[in-house]
Amino acid sequence: MELSLPLREAVDVLTAMGVLPGAVTDVRAQGAAVLARVRVDELPGVPGAVRAVARLAPAADARIDDRGVVGRTWTLALEVRHPLLPIDVSGFVTDAVRAQLAKAPAGVAQARWEANRTLVEVDLDALPGLLPIPPGVAVVVQDVALGETVRVRAGLAPAR
Repeated sequence: MELSLPLREAVDVLTAMGVLPGAVTDVRAQGAAVLARVRVDELPGVPGAVRAVARLAPAADARIDDRGVVGRTWTLALEVRHPLLPIDVSGFVTDAVRAQLAKAPAGVAQARWEANRTLVEVDLDALPGLLPIPPGVAVVVQDVALGETVRVRAGLAPAR
């Protein structure tokens, strides 16, 4: 089966669940990438001096690229660039992503810093735990794709 959800609705769901912080705005798709604006001064863990400078600057540009599924892991690459701030805000973004992921059930996803971007690795085997699934049925996620429409390909199997 394939489940699809317009990006706008996925953003609304993530916002309502508290996964997507209010600092992220203007979310839109561009091909398989998702673009957004991030108000750095509203991210958790940003030091006071950086927060003060960021408050005076416009929001930063964020881009999430779908790196695809390898094995049972879906990887997303997040880059945040701010043309006016003379400091690299990427580390703060990675910390903010980790803080948000800590609110999700354990093992669903993790974030790490690599090559000037935040990599978010989602465990496809843990994703069904986020869905209201009737007893006796197991969902096996086979693929996930990002874009104007978020697509999840999955199969049903008897629960073990």
